[in-house]
Amino acid sequence: MDTTPDNDRKATLKADLFGSSMWPAQIVELELAGERLLVRGQAFCQQIPLHQIGWARTGEGGIHLLELPDGALLHCSPDPLLEQWRTATRSGRSPLGRRVQQAGMALAATLLVWAGLPVAAESLLPQVPPQIDRHIGQRLLDRLDTLWLQPSELPAKEQQNWRQRLTDAVSQVCPDARLQVWSLQFRRGPGDDGSAGAIGLPGGTVVLLDEQLGRGTLNAVCRELGQLQQRQGMRTLARQQPVSLLMGVAFDDFSSTVAVAAPVLAQHLPFSAPSANRLARR
Repeated sequence: MDTTPDNDRKATLKADLFGSSMWPAQIVELELAGERLLVRGQAFCQQIPLHQIGWARTGEGGIHLLELPDGALLHCSPDPLLEQWRTATRSGRSPLGRRVQQAGMALAATLLVWAGLPVAAESLLPQVPPQIDRHIGQRLLDRLDTLWLQPSELPAKEQQNWRQRLTDAVSQVCPDARLQVWSLQFRRGPGDDGSAGAIGLPGGTVVLLDEQLGRGTLNAVCRELGQLQQRQGMRTLARQQPVSLLMGVAFDDFSSTVAVAAPVLAQHLPFSAPSANRLARR
């Protein structure tokens, strides 16, 4: 990402915008203006209050992910200016926000004494920003695409038909399992094991396998959405890797949580034992 020094204007940064429901994926320009972040893209410019932006940092090269209020993500490469903006965002938190975090830390200490690390970590999940779930889910999907899944062979129109039918059906058949934001992705499995027809990933992504689309698909989607609504994947991570999650809440840096998530959660996805072991080892 390039920093653009200019005597006539504030420093700007480049970032990749993706996941927006209004704008296509593209390179955008970022600029900090007081308590707002300006996002300039192709034929649009947004001004977003800093306190409405979710900020996460991954474990690979210090990559930053900024989540915008509409759910879109900004993928930013490391830059000293980003740290300044991150500090400005933290310093702009309200006293109430700081008290909430301090209360969370006190709760964590109490639970460490009375219930142990896993229970303490799981109890602090409400303090883990939703964008962390989405980032972990994307990392896990990338891992699956690399080691196990293959591109769907369904035509784009047929995929869209399935999306529409299932989205409409979910609201009627399993309204209690609905999420505010969720999406369907289509892939093809290797066909050599008995994997489930739907795979729910943290953050609201449900992967459907071409070869198992059929009568049971709706029930499978409802089941996965119900588990995602309860953040079962993140609960599993809290039980398996409590220290990384506790440290993330304490220091507002979930890079270690993201780093360990994919291999841990791969062991608990609905695969046959050989496939799960293969994904967990790599």
